[in-house]
Amino acid sequence: AGAVKGRHNIYTHLEYMVKKANKSVVLVTTSKGILRKFEALSPVLSKLSKKGVNIKVAAPIDKESEMVMKEMSKMADVRDIKDINSRFCVVDGKEVLFMMMDDKDVHPTYDVGVWVTTPFFAGALENLFNIAWKDLTPAEKVLGKF
Repeated sequence: AGAVKGRHNIYTHLEYMVKKANKSVVLVTTSKGILRKFEALSPVLSKLSKKGVNIKVAAPIDKESEMVMKEMSKMADVRDIKDINSRFCVVDGKEVLFMMMDDKDVHPTYDVGVWVTTPFFAGALENLFNIAWKDLTPAEKVLGKF
């Protein structure tokens, strides 16, 4: 376990985690966060997708994130998330990185993430996410509105 300080360090660690995925990646973020994550992770996610890793991405779809969500849907199952304001990633149901603050309320240098390797907690979080996933609107239904 560890604390990761600063958005740049968070994204470096996130990329390190995601690169090691063998089975699944769950990524939940904000509409601004998806823009940054697409820029930072799209090459890695594309490779993982081609290897058959199950990638699920949930983020609010709005005018600002529309194009990124369209591109992201080429490598991941993407859903619109409106009612849950959260930022976390679960890799293979074993490792979790979650951000402690809302990205719109914190300066990037003061952003903090907590990383844990714990199949018990990571698996539980992934299972809870999968329950909520069923009720989220698929991106293709929302993207047609813009």
